[in-house]
Order: sequence, then structure tokens, then C-alpha cells
Amino acid sequence: MSAAPPDPRLHVVIVGAGLGGCSCAIACALQGMRVTLLDQVPHFFPLGDSVGFGSNTTKLFKRWGLYDSMWAISSRAEESVMRDWDGSVITVDRTLGEAEKKYGHKGLIGHRGNYHEIFVERCRELGVEVRLGERIEVYDVEKPSVFLQSGEEIVADAVVAGDGVKSTGRTQVLGFEDAPIHSGYAVWRAYSDAAMFRDDPLVAPMLEKDTTQLWIGPDLHGFVTVLRDGKEINAVLTHKDVADVSEGWNFPAKREDILKAVEGWDPVFVRVWEKIENIIDWKLVYRPCLDKWVSDSGLIAILGDAAHPFLPTSTQGASQAVEDGATIALCLAKAGKGNVPLALNTYFAIRYEHVKAAQKVGISQRDKWHNLHDKESKVMTKELDTSKGILDSYHLWVHDAEQAVEEGWDKASAEVKANLHRQGEVKA
Repeated sequence: MSAAPPDPRLHVVIVGAGLGGCSCAIACALQGMRVTLLDQVPHFFPLGDSVGFGSNTTKLFKRWGLYDSMWAISSRAEESVMRDWDGSVITVDRTLGEAEKKYGHKGLIGHRGNYHEIFVERCRELGVEVRLGERIEVYDVEKPSVFLQSGEEIVADAVVAGDGVKSTGRTQVLGFEDAPIHSGYAVWRAYSDAAMFRDDPLVAPMLEKDTTQLWIGPDLHGFVTVLRDGKEINAVLTHKDVADVSEGWNFPAKREDILKAVEGWDPVFVRVWEKIENIIDWKLVYRPCLDKWVSDSGLIAILGDAAHPFLPTSTQGASQAVEDGATIALCLAKAGKGNVPLALNTYFAIRYEHVKAAQKVGISQRDKWHNLHDKESKVMTKELDTSKGILDSYHLWVHDAEQAVEEGWDKASAEVKANLHRQGEVKA
């Protein structure tokens, strides 16, 4: 029996099957590539809390066959209510309900774990080889390839590391260890069945319809999101924190610490934290947007949090990782199988300035919300402009990552090609 002919398709290995990694896998598969998606967890569970996607990514989800399934389990909230720490309404932002008219596509808010299940299933539908329980610690940047703990080596045309803030792939790309930095803040976060609040006179009225509510105060801001026709409730509260993240950043929270932080705040917000279960204290790890996302060989690239972790206040962390994946896939398709260094370096050239600017929004947004009040009296002393909505990141909703490649490829790839040629001459 003769051996099967080699697969002529460009083979992409993606390490890390989070939302960014799955997006890259889906986009590459839709371009006709062979994709192997690896993750160290042995089984996926619908864990986490809510995550939001702006119109900049929901347009991609429609093209990729994800949107309908995601919309079916998403919040039906039409507005976001911003409140002062005492519960008084500052503004009502109707962007959620008007996004389709303003930006061409709705935004989505839903449970991260449930969305992830949809992404993984779509990967499998498209023929992506999804391999779980595979921890990758060694890369060969020249082949390129990855080595599994079993000793198996998987050789590919391109390797993409979307393995988060503690990325091993990033170390391979940079050539040195770049440890995560604690941002000085952490988030208390919880997600649970709303049934416990059905008979609560304070919280029950908020469960009548899906809603997003934001409270802001000195050095604190928090969201409560009601989902699935009032059946689920998600709460997050960003606070200052001085913990050392070297040993980890995901711990069970102490309810007494939270209640002390929101003492005297709106009774509705306080009651949510008095009763909600499964609270995690999540240390916010941060680093400035790296200025190198591609290995010197040009065959390994990083995406998402591995390259540019976003603070939650940007509401763009997941969306920007998705855009990375879309950009990589289209650049690989345009460059072709023998031109991976051109593709991955052009991906960086197209994305870097956009992501760098977007990442800064999360910092400026947090600082704005946390410094409106006198620290002692809690009286709001600075004027807050909400004429464009409550989020400074709405301008990112118009972006189209695939269109950016279509429009920018010729110029960016020509510059990258010239630079690669110069580097080759120097090495020679």
C-alpha cells in the first residue's frame, strides 16, 4: 500500500484554545488551512463570568458562522445605566440597543464559558484538530514545531501562541522571560443563578429584564449584568490591590473585604455582594503592548493577552484577541504557504499601532471613573462627559480587522518584504 500523499495545505499549529486561539483556528480553517489547536486543559468546562464583544467582532462572527448561536444565549439588554456610588443615576447609555444602527452590527454580552463552547464546536465543525491535555513548553522556532510532554513533535508551517499572560510561546518569540506585572488592581468577580434574588425586595426589580448597571466611586467601579431573561446574574468590582502575582492571581475572595469596600454604597449593589456566590479575587496582570510579536525566524507569532493584555475597563480584551486571529489568518492566506515570515510580520505591522492605542483606553477609562470624587467626602467634584456613551472604547466598534488587511496588505507587506530582504543581506 502506498503512503498517503503529503497534505498540500498550509499547516497552522495554535497553542491555547481560548477565545483568541479558537478565533484564529476558525479563521484559518475558513481560508482552507489545516489547523491543529492545542490546549493544556484536559476538558473544557463552561467556567467564567460575562464577556462583551463590540460590533468590531460581531461582524466577524457573522462571517464565520458563530453569530446566531451566540445571540441565542446573549443578553437582550438595550441600555446600560451608569450610577454614582450611592445609586443615583448619572446617565443611561442606549448604545447596546442602537449599535446596529450606529455601527452596523449589534454588540454581544454573555457568559464567557458558554460562548467558548460555541467557538470550540465551530472549530470541530470546520475540521480543526482539537487536542486537549497537551501542555507545550518547548518550541523549535526554526522548523517551526512544538514538543508535547509525551515527546511527540508537531511540525507546522506556522505556529501561533495564544496562551495568555503567562505565555510560554512569548518567551520563545522574545528570546527571554518577560514576567507579567501586577497592575495595582484586582477584580472581585462572581456569576450565579439569579434565583437567590427572586424574593429580595432590593434586587428582584432589577431581574425583570436583562440589564447592565455600572456604579462608580473613589478608587472603585463595579458592574452588575443580568442575563438570560433575568435567570443569571454577574457582578464584578475593580479595586486597588497590592498582592504579589508571582504565585498566581486567581483566589477565592473574602466577602467581608468586599462589603467593607462598598460600605455605604447603593443598597442594591451592596445586597448583590452580600448574597452572590462563587466570588473570585482576580489580580489584574498587565504589561505595555509588546513591540515584538513574531520570532526572528518569522515562523512563530503571539496573539491576544500573550502580546497585549487588556484591562477589563477597555471592554476590548477578548475582541482584540479575536481581531488578531482574523488578521493572522488573512495574512497567511494572502502570503501563501512559502511566505509565512512575510505573513506574520505583516500581521504585526497591521495590528500593532491599532492595538497599542486600544490598550491605553482601559487605563484612561479606569482612571477617569476612579478619580471623579473627593476621596474623603465621596462627592463628585469633576464633570463627566457622557455625550458619547459611558465607554471611551466605542470608537473601536467601527473597526473591521479583515477589511484592514484587505486595505493595508499591499503597502504593509511591501515594507515588510523590503525589511526582511535587508535583514537577509545583513545575515549573509
